[in-house]
Amino acid sequence: MWGRTGAFEVHCHLAGRQMPSPKYPLKPLLEHRKRMVDDATAELGGAVRVREAADASRARAEADRRAAEERAARVRGEEADRLARGELRAADLARGQAWEIGASAEIGQLTRAVEVAEQNVERARGDEAEARVVLARKMADRDVVVKDEARFADRLKKRGLAVEEEAAEEAFRGGRG
Repeated sequence: MWGRTGAFEVHCHLAGRQMPSPKYPLKPLLEHRKRMVDDATAELGGAVRVREAADASRARAEADRRAAEERAARVRGEEADRLARGELRAADLARGQAWEIGASAEIGQLTRAVEVAEQNVERARGDEAEARVVLARKMADRDVVVKDEARFADRLKKRGLAVEEEAAEEAFRGGRG
């Protein structure tokens, strides 16, 4: 009498008992992959913040170097004007030479700081790009299971419709016979 799969569910339904619907068997995997996506999203957010901080640090280093170069150029210009007017003595020229050595050393240090900051930015950009790839991979892994869950739900729905149709046919035949 109950030849098709799902006939027991129809019988139980007709007997007034509702069968629990089957649970998606890969639900724990789906939850795990969703957590992995959340973790990867957080890691990407951290990588973006690190890269942004590195960009800001590089901008500050460049601004500091430019400011030192502008100060040095301004002092050199003032000293050249004073020298042209004859206001400087030999001792002033010696102090100016010492100042020039110090200013050049400061600018050199600031230039190296800019180079280090640029290296940090490049490293942070690489880490950010890697985090984006990891996130994309984890999202793809999650989406495979999400699509499978949708197909599972669709199969259940179709099976439920088929069972209802079979029950309706049997009820129709039972009423006529």
